[in-house]
Amino acid sequence: MRERAWGALVLAAAVGWSAWPLPAALATHVVDPQRLSPGGPWARLDLDLLLWILSWDAHALAAAPFAIFQGNLFYPAPDVLAFSEHLLGLAPVAAPVFLASGNAVLTYNATILVTVLVTALATRALVRRWTGDGAAAVLAAAAFAFSPMHVYGWIRLHATAVHFFPLVLLLAWRAAGEPRPRTLALLALVTALQLLAGMYVSYELFALVAAMAPALWWEARRHGRSGLAVAATLAAGALVLVPVGIPYLRARAAGVLPEYGAVPAEGLGATVAHLGDALGWPVIALGLFGALGARRVPWHLRAGLCLVAAVGLALALGPAARLLPGTGLPGLYALAARAVPGFAAMRAPIRFIVLPLLSLAVLAGMGAAALGEGRRWVRVLVLAAAMAVIHADARPVPIVRLPLHGEAVAAYRWLAEHGEHRPVLELPAFLSPMDLDQLLASGRYMVASTLHWSPLVNGYTGHPPPSYTLLATLARRLPDPAALDDLCALVALGWIVVHPAALPPAERAAWDGGGPGLARAAAFGDDVVYRIDRRCGALEPALRRELAEPDPGFAGRTLRGVSRAPLADFRGELRADLPDAVVAGLHGWFAVTVTNTGSAPWPGLTTRARGRVALQARWRDTAGAVVLEGEPGLVARDLAPGESVEVPVGSMMPRPGSYTLEIGLLQDGVGWFAEQPGGAGLAAATVRARPWGEASPLQR
Repeated sequence: MRERAWGALVLAAAVGWSAWPLPAALATHVVDPQRLSPGGPWARLDLDLLLWILSWDAHALAAAPFAIFQGNLFYPAPDVLAFSEHLLGLAPVAAPVFLASGNAVLTYNATILVTVLVTALATRALVRRWTGDGAAAVLAAAAFAFSPMHVYGWIRLHATAVHFFPLVLLLAWRAAGEPRPRTLALLALVTALQLLAGMYVSYELFALVAAMAPALWWEARRHGRSGLAVAATLAAGALVLVPVGIPYLRARAAGVLPEYGAVPAEGLGATVAHLGDALGWPVIALGLFGALGARRVPWHLRAGLCLVAAVGLALALGPAARLLPGTGLPGLYALAARAVPGFAAMRAPIRFIVLPLLSLAVLAGMGAAALGEGRRWVRVLVLAAAMAVIHADARPVPIVRLPLHGEAVAAYRWLAEHGEHRPVLELPAFLSPMDLDQLLASGRYMVASTLHWSPLVNGYTGHPPPSYTLLATLARRLPDPAALDDLCALVALGWIVVHPAALPPAERAAWDGGGPGLARAAAFGDDVVYRIDRRCGALEPALRRELAEPDPGFAGRTLRGVSRAPLADFRGELRADLPDAVVAGLHGWFAVTVTNTGSAPWPGLTTRARGRVALQARWRDTAGAVVLEGEPGLVARDLAPGESVEVPVGSMMPRPGSYTLEIGLLQDGVGWFAEQPGGAGLAAATVRARPWGEASPLQR
C-alpha cells in the first residue's frame, strides 16, 4: 500500500513538473500553442475551440442536456458540436470546474492536468498488475504519460485524451480470466467514458481492442471460458456512441463533414521516426526486450501488445499504404475506411501512433521488471530511468495569458447582463481560412462567448457550416443598409459587436458613423455594441430547413424563391481596380462591383452551391494555361436585373512571374458567364507576382 501511494505521489509531482509554470497560473494562462506547436495560428485556434467545447459541455449539461449538440456558435446552424470533437467523456472533470468558476481557462487547464495524471496512474496500475514490479510500472507510466506527444497534447486534448486506454486493457484482461459482475460493470463504465472522450479516440480504442482480441480470447480459453462476457461488456459500453453519433450522421448528410478527409501520411520511415521521437529509442529497445525476454508474462499477452503496435503503425501510415509493398492491395487504413462508418473522415492518420506508444511503454515496463528480478540495484536504475524520461523533455512550458478579465471582456459581460440572449454578430468576421488575423479573432469570440452564452453567428472549426460563408459575406458589407436587410432577414439578429481596430482601413472608415438601422448601445474602449431594434429573422425558418434538408440541385430555389436552374441569359458587368503587382505566395482580396445586365434575377441568397452565382479569380501563365484558382466570392443576394453589389473575391497569389488575372462571374454546375453563348462578365489584367521583399503596392 505504501509503495502504491509513493508511486502515485511521484507521478502527481511529475505532472506538475512537466507543466510548470502553468500550475501557478491555472485561471489566467494557457500553454502558448504558437510557440509550442509548428501549427502556429491554427494550433491557437484549435486550443480556443477546445476551451469552448469543454465549457459548452458543462453549460449545456446543466442548462439543456438534451440540446447539448446545439452549440451557441455558427448560429443558426444545427448540431454545431458535431462539427468537431464533443469531449463529453471529459465532463466529469470539466463540468464541476466550469460550473463552480465560470472560467474556461481554469476548466481546460484542470481537465488536462487531471487527464495526464489519470493516464500515468492507469498505465502504472496496468503494468504493476502484469509484472508486480512498482518501479517498472512507474517507468512505463512515465514513458507513456510524459512522452513528447503528451506534452504536445497540452494544446491538443482531443488527440491525447486516451487516459482510460490502460484501464480498458486491464479490466478486459481481468474479466477474460474471471468475469465477475463488478469487473464487467467497471469495464463497461470505463469503456463508455473513454469512447465519449471524442470520435478520434473512439476509433483508436476500437483498433486497440480489435488487436488485443486474439490475446483476450486465448486468456479466456486458458481459464475455461468463451470470452463472450468480455465482448458483450465492451459492446454494451460502446452503445453510448449511438446517441452521440446521430448528430455526426446528420452533419455528414448536410455536407458539413466530408465523406473522406484523411491527409497523406509520410511513409514508414517517417512514421517510425515519429515514434522514436515520441517515446525515445532506449524505451523502444527496452520494449522490444520485454516482448522477447519477459518470460514471466504470458506469451499471448506480449504477442497481443506487439500486434497492437503493428496495427497502430499500419493505420498511422494512412490511406496510401499498401498491405504488401509493390502490390495494389489496399492497406489496413484503406480497408477500415471502406468497412467502418465515419472512419474515412479522420484527417490525421498519424494519431494512431498512440497505439504503439502505449504497447511499447507497457512492454518496456515488462522488460524492466524482467531485468530487475532479484537485482535491487537494477530496480534503482529503472527508477532513475523513469526520472530521466520525465525530465527528458522538461523545460519551462511556454504560457500565454488569455484576456478574459477587465476591459478586454467588458462588452461580453455587458451582453451577459443586457443581451437578453439575442443572437450576436462580431466584426471582423473571417471569410477565408487564410485571413489569419480575423480567423484568430473568431477564436477569441468563441472563448469570450462563454461569458454570456448568447447565440453567436461567428465561430471556428475545421468544418464550418455552409450558412457561415453566406452570413459572413453579408457581414463584410455592413453597415450597408441592403446588407443589413438581408442579414436581418436570415437571422434573428439582436446585437453587432464591432472591433474597429481589427477592421481593414476601408471597413473601419465605413463604421465611423455606425449605420442606418443600428443603435449604439454601449462602448468599451475601442469596442462598440450596436443594437438592432427591428424584428429580424423572417427567413430564418427557411434557412434552417435549407441546412437540414437534402439539396434538390437545379430544381431548388433560393431563400427568397429565385430558381437555381441554369440561367438563359449570362450577361453581367464587372468593375474592379485590379493591381499591376502582387506579392507571391500571400493571400489577398479584390473588391469587384458586379451588375446584373441580363433579363432575369441571379440566384445568390442560398447556402446551396448548385446553381448559385458567384465570382472567382483565376491566374493564367504566359502560355494561357490556368495555373491557380481562387475561392468563390458569393454574390450573396438574389440580384435583380440592373442591380449592383460589391463582392470580395479572394485568392492566393501565384509564384513569382507574369500572369493574366481573370475575375469572372460563374454559375455553379454550369460554368463561367463569359464562356456561355452571348455571355459577358469578365475582368482581366496583366499582373506581376513579385517575390517577398521587392517593393510592391501591397507591401507599401
